Amino acid sequence: MRKGLAVVVLSGFLTLLLTACEVSTGADVAVQLAEFSVTAPKTLPAGSGRIEIDNVGEFTHTLVVTDANGEVAAATGLIPSGETAYLDIDLEPGTYSFTCRIVAQDGEGNLIDHYEAGMNAAVEVAG
Repeated sequence: MRKGLAVVVLSGFLTLLLTACEVSTGADVAVQLAEFSVTAPKTLPAGSGRIEIDNVGEFTHTLVVTDANGEVAAATGLIPSGETAYLDIDLEPGTYSFTCRIVAQDGEGNLIDHYEAGMNAAVEVAG
């Protein structure tokens, strides 16, 4: 009987230990991309984090995070319509722009700049 109890206690301890060591694959922040908008939180805490980017639009988009000087702090590759991407960030306090920087040509030869069409959002990172 004592041996059975020790096995149960040890099993419970191992389960607790393994649960505590699991690595989270979730995101700290959610951003949505669509024609022609970027939906992002107005403020974020400074430091490291992970952004989950959902492209709910019809077209391929990107997410580019730039600081107040226009320097790229982080960026994704192309995110196809209906897909989700993750972006690891490490941001200092300040104002950042979350934008899509795709420029495409429509069927009539006109250039469509996603940024100029409204795919930009200002995000304040607080320390």
